[in-house]
Amino acid sequence: MQEKDIQKYFLLGTIVLVLLAVIGIVIAIVSGPTTVNKPLGEKVSGLSFTDDNDPSYGPGESKYIVRIFSDFQCPACKAAEAGIRYAMDTYGDRVRFVWNDFPLSTLHQNAEIAAVAARCAEDQGKFWDYHDKLYDLQAQWESVAAPTPLFVDYAKLLKLDDQKFAACLNGQQFLRKVQADVAEGQKNGVEGTPTFFFGGDTKIVGGMDNASWQQAMDAYLAGS
Repeated sequence: MQEKDIQKYFLLGTIVLVLLAVIGIVIAIVSGPTTVNKPLGEKVSGLSFTDDNDPSYGPGESKYIVRIFSDFQCPACKAAEAGIRYAMDTYGDRVRFVWNDFPLSTLHQNAEIAAVAARCAEDQGKFWDYHDKLYDLQAQWESVAAPTPLFVDYAKLLKLDDQKFAACLNGQQFLRKVQADVAEGQKNGVEGTPTFFFGGDTKIVGGMDNASWQQAMDAYLAGS
C-alpha cells in the first residue's frame, strides 16, 4: 500500500471516529434525563398572619396573597425591588401583595423611623409612592444621624400635607404598627429581609429576579 493511500485511509478513519463521537453525544442528550426546575421556597406549617393594618397592592378580595417582610434600609431589599415590581405589575390583577415592616434595627439605624415615615405617608394615601422614594433615595438618608427633615422633604415632593406628616413622624404615630409587624414576622420565622410568604404555607427568603418570580407565582397560582 502506498503512503498516499495510508494517509487517505487514516483521514477517513479520523472523520468516522469524530462523527461517531458527535452522534454519541447527541444520543446521550436526547435520551438522558430531563432537567426539572426545583420548586422555589420551603413548605412551613403553623403560619398565621393578620393583614388588616398593612398596606397592600392588588384585589383586596383575592384568595391569593403574597406577604412581603422588608426593611427600607436593607441593601438586599432595595435590590429585590425590581423583581417585586415585576411580580406586582404581572400578577397584581389576581394576587394581593401585602407589605409588612421588618426593620433590622440592630443593623440599620434608620430603618425603623423610615418604616414609620412610610406609614405616615400611608395615612395620606401615598404608601407605595413613599415606599418607592425611600428605596430610590436610600443612599441619601441611610447614614444620616437625624433623617427626619429628609423624610419630610420626601413628603413634600409627593405633595403630601407636610405639616401633618411631620407631626405624625415626630410623634411616632405608627410605631406600634411597625412593631406589630416585626412581632408577627418573628412569630412566623422571619430572620432576615426580604422574606416572602406565598399563601399560608410557602416561605421564600431573599430577592428574586423576574424569571424566579414568574416560576414562584405560576406554581402558587397553579396550587403547587
